[in-house]
Amino acid sequence: MSDAATRILEQLQAQNDLRMEAASDIANAVSKRIDAEKNLEEAQAAEKQAFASALKKGWSQTELSKLSGKPRRRSKKDAEQSTEQATV
Repeated sequence: MSDAATRILEQLQAQNDLRMEAASDIANAVSKRIDAEKNLEEAQAAEKQAFASALKKGWSQTELSKLSGKPRRRSKKDAEQSTEQATV
């Protein structure tokens, strides 16, 4: 094989190596996301079961809502009052 052909093949191989590196990075990132989604689903199921158990043991939904760590929804009236106060 000629020197020119060898150089061309080396350049193409280098480009392909970079492409495969990028593909590997993508595969790793997707794998991590899938694992995180699975862990999230398992945690959500455990949380749901724990809250259901707490309800059966006498906790009220209102009490548990304070423990959930989820932001409370504001009423439209509360949101309007906040907006009015911010513009004053």
